[in-house]
Amino acid sequence: MRFERIVGGQGPPRVTRGKKLPAGGRREEARPLPELMPDTPAPASGARPDGRHVRPASYVVISLGFSFLVFGFFLLSPSGLLKVRKQRIQLAAMQAEVEKLYAENLHLEEEVVALKTDPKAVEKIARETLNLVKPGEVVLLLPEGWQARVKPPAPPEAPAPTPAPAPLQR
Repeated sequence: MRFERIVGGQGPPRVTRGKKLPAGGRREEARPLPELMPDTPAPASGARPDGRHVRPASYVVISLGFSFLVFGFFLLSPSGLLKVRKQRIQLAAMQAEVEKLYAENLHLEEEVVALKTDPKAVEKIARETLNLVKPGEVVLLLPEGWQARVKPPAPPEAPAPTPAPAPLQR
């Protein structure tokens, strides 16, 4: 193996040739143990230089910031949580309307069947909507809202008396 060293100083740097190492590899110098040398700092690791250490709190802050960013994106995006919530409310309202229309449809179908088969149902419709009467009947037509004018207001209800406790028997 060949080593070259750049020697600095005044003027342009010059390159000098180094010695070849023996094939046995690098020779370790004996160093005293750090425990035996109290005043000297421990030698740095050879794997990497000492750098600035990152505190665990900074990881927490960064992950919280990223989480808020992602949550905000899912909350406010065009297909986000707010839109999904609005669509669920719309869906519930439409389902309620469909149920109402379905019940009304069933009632109308029953009425159609009754009008086709029951003569009393036909008579009832003729009397109510067309104001038809049988010979000899007298019909009184009252104006709308007549019940409110005739019916007296309901008196306020008094509280019910509490029953007396039963005497104890021995």
